[in-house]
Amino acid sequence: MAAIVNSLVRRALRKSAVIGSNLFGKHLLLTNATFSMAMGVAGDLVQQHYEILRGKEEEVKPVRTVHMGAAGLTTGVVSHYWYIIIDIFIPGSSFRTVVKKVLYDQILFSPINLFVYFGTVAILERSLKQLKEELMEKGLKIYTAEWIIWPPAQFVNFYLLPLRYRVFFDNFISFGFDIYSPYVKYRCKLKSEIESNEIEK
Repeated sequence: MAAIVNSLVRRALRKSAVIGSNLFGKHLLLTNATFSMAMGVAGDLVQQHYEILRGKEEEVKPVRTVHMGAAGLTTGVVSHYWYIIIDIFIPGSSFRTVVKKVLYDQILFSPINLFVYFGTVAILERSLKQLKEELMEKGLKIYTAEWIIWPPAQFVNFYLLPLRYRVFFDNFISFGFDIYSPYVKYRCKLKSEIESNEIEK
């Protein structure tokens, strides 16, 4: 009996190793994009259910969730290539190198990623006219919050993890942002919207 159990465990471990090798090797881009999309969907569903519980919404809006999934997909693809590029231009994992990577990531890449996020949703919702305003107000709100979480998280990411696991780790850390970002996107009003509502009153 023990021999059968050992054989089954060994076979399961071998199969897991093959799957892991495919997911984080041969099909890394697909893995990163799919997982990022799934986290975007999950984060929005959590946020929408919270809004329903608070009486702010009556039901889940599937189209909104699809848009958040698409934003997760595009930011996942961009992040995949960013981690490759930064390792090419700033190779190594010494303390000084990692600090430099963290600063580039937060100062240069984070605004790009927010542009991709809001840009994707703006294209899907045909709201490109207000994209600049959203980036300056809502994007800035998210970017400010990112300074608390991302520098220490990215230090761990760049210092300890191989390239193939970085987007995966990134997504676990950013799940809170996957919940917070839809809140900012859909619940926070732009200044122009507030002014327009006041004029109508």
